[in-house]
Amino acid sequence: MFVDEIKLSVSSGAGGPGSVSFNNLNSKTKPSGGSGGDGGSVILQVNKELPDLSHIMSNSSLKAENGGPGNKNFQNGTSGENLIIEVPKGTQVFIDNEMYADLHDYNSSYELITGSKGGRGNYELISKRNPNPQICEQGIKRKSLDVKLSYSLYSDISIVGLPNAGKSTLIQKLTNSKAKIGDYEFTTTSPNIGVLNNSESLVTICDLPGLLEGASDGVGMGRRVLKHLRNTKFIIYLIDPINEKFNINSQISMLEDELFKFDENYQSIKKLVVINKSDKLSTPNEEYLNISCLNEHGIDKLVSRIQDVFQDDLPLIYSDFHKIVLEQEDYFIEKIENQFICSGELVTNMINISGNKDSVLDEIFIRFEKSILSREISEMGAIDGDTIVLGNLEFEYKQ
Repeated sequence: MFVDEIKLSVSSGAGGPGSVSFNNLNSKTKPSGGSGGDGGSVILQVNKELPDLSHIMSNSSLKAENGGPGNKNFQNGTSGENLIIEVPKGTQVFIDNEMYADLHDYNSSYELITGSKGGRGNYELISKRNPNPQICEQGIKRKSLDVKLSYSLYSDISIVGLPNAGKSTLIQKLTNSKAKIGDYEFTTTSPNIGVLNNSESLVTICDLPGLLEGASDGVGMGRRVLKHLRNTKFIIYLIDPINEKFNINSQISMLEDELFKFDENYQSIKKLVVINKSDKLSTPNEEYLNISCLNEHGIDKLVSRIQDVFQDDLPLIYSDFHKIVLEQEDYFIEKIENQFICSGELVTNMINISGNKDSVLDEIFIRFEKSILSREISEMGAIDGDTIVLGNLEFEYKQ
């Protein structure tokens, strides 16, 4: 089954915890605790062999490997394995309905989430202030993200038109495609692709499901169909001259309106209007190329026109795009009467320490005083005696 859109929940690997150890156990000097390994990252990697996204189970929860723990005698933990998710070229990455990456190159990769940092062991925490730390960091927790992957086909030519215009019949006449044909609307429910017959240049042709008025707003299969034009080089408007609702010119106008409303960049793709079912007309429309898929009238002229167009390589309108994501630790401060309740990733990382209880508290207070939290709480009007809440830790504020 052709799959062009999936939703995933992905998580980086957690950082491994650091270690507290001393080479001189009696005096607790000469710290030797190793640091935890970094967690694995989540990376998308283009694989040129993949035809769509059907190899990935939608709504999956995928996780990179955690970093290993640090140990005594300066032994650092191992880094977690990255989670590599292979995708076909033409895959877009959406987070909260905003596109973060558009992957077209065969060698493209995109790091969705960087692996979480491992916690420092007491050897790495040595400082002038604390030459023999009795603490270590526990490592940063997993980071999770909900993403949508959307795949758009690559083709040299895409055939678009209203339902029953004869698109599936035309692609059978032009290529080796085994497209299903029936005398009813929406014969095509997923794209069909074939290669132009007797063509040395291997021109690929895609037959897309029929478009309805309002397609760009989601009517019918509209938006799922229109996105497959992103990676085509040439568009054939296949027109049904005996359509009861739309005449030839109104069909062309409707198709253009829907395409350009969905993506204004589609205006730069070369196009050809082809009138099918010319055998049903008493007088052919000389303004456009007339064919009949039924009796193959004009098919040779269409093939000749296609070969002329593709004597030169036509450009694609899109290339690789990666949104630059500036990672920062978030934090929130809520004032309730005389309490300042702090939460968020910054707070979690600040208090994520273990070891000697007094040393842990001292380290947290020092980190708090040096952080943006202290400055902002002061600006919010904190006075001596107010309560500061960091996770499950509470202490009295002093200026």
